[in-house]
Amino acid sequence: MNALRCVAILDDDVAMCDFMREAIEQAGYRTVSSHDGRELAHLLSAQPDLLVLDLAMAHLDGIEVIRQLAALRYAGSLLLVTGHSVSMLHSAKILAELQGLRVAGVLTKPMRAESLLALVQAPEPAAVRAQARAPIGLEDLARGLQNKELVLHYQPQVRLADGAWTGVEALVRWQHPQHGLLYPDAFIPLAESGGLSLALTQQVIERALTECAIPQHQRGGTLSINLPPVAMTDLAFPELVMAAVARTGCDAKELIFEVTETSVPVDPTRARDILTRLRLKGFALSIDDFGTGHASLESLQNLPFSELKIDLGFVRVAETDTSARLIVESSIALGRELGLVVLAEGVENQALWHWLKKAGCELAQGYFIGRPMPYEKLALWDAEWEVRRLGLC
Repeated sequence: MNALRCVAILDDDVAMCDFMREAIEQAGYRTVSSHDGRELAHLLSAQPDLLVLDLAMAHLDGIEVIRQLAALRYAGSLLLVTGHSVSMLHSAKILAELQGLRVAGVLTKPMRAESLLALVQAPEPAAVRAQARAPIGLEDLARGLQNKELVLHYQPQVRLADGAWTGVEALVRWQHPQHGLLYPDAFIPLAESGGLSLALTQQVIERALTECAIPQHQRGGTLSINLPPVAMTDLAFPELVMAAVARTGCDAKELIFEVTETSVPVDPTRARDILTRLRLKGFALSIDDFGTGHASLESLQNLPFSELKIDLGFVRVAETDTSARLIVESSIALGRELGLVVLAEGVENQALWHWLKKAGCELAQGYFIGRPMPYEKLALWDAEWEVRRLGLC
């Protein structure tokens, strides 16, 4: 049993509560559970890293629990579940985040054990909790950048038609000398508010291109990197990227910059200038988390994207939620009609894999395929995936 993690479960559906508890304990985690929201204080006394919270409960509903957790400054993460629509889940997720809580994911009932465990087993909650106990300052982050303490993990992306590996997404972590491995939620907001976001992004790009250009590890395929809002305001950014490409000997055509639609409205004119010039220089552009904002269609119409990346919040629940399924299917159809590569995030099980393949989605990314990992572990993943993918095609 993994004594380092405790998962609390709060659900007034006794059978569902028992199902989740058994699945989580079988995976090696300690649990505490209750069927009554009024016992929240008892659950929190166990200091859980993760609280699985049902939104619809008789005595104290999930929204009231969220309000109490915010007042108590709960330092762990939330996994929101409900038998209602996915729109209710997303509304609750936004409400929790607005009150300073971290949401690890959302699930609709009924759920698969593997879908539940994919979220429970994510390592972010413990890292964020450690950061909450000892706040990190801007000077600490600046020192970390100076000392090159950022590390990258890579999550594989594959083609649904045949399972072939097509590329990776680079995801930044901070190997802090005192707090250990920190995940983006622990330091990205600090970088953005403290003016270090662009310097952090430049370091990520340089490191990713360097690692992926090492001859003995050269794998080909694409490399996806997330761009922060500030990159959409710096007119010199395309030249900075080209200089990094030249230093590492990479090909601009192998690099994909992922942009969330919320990054663009900071300065629409500059954003269009920068993104268009990146495309002219050969880089690909992906609209990330598609479907989560109000400007998705406008962004597709007005900006030179080459890839559409469907948000994992819709993909993960598409098996059981009709609205989410229709959103994913419509996004796939729209992307194909516009001539874009369509990639689905959050592919957590084999059933989702086959459904997305049948729906005409081109690429997939998610825990079913592979978790984010250090670059040196990609070769081992590749060998294991070659065996697994034979059974999928």
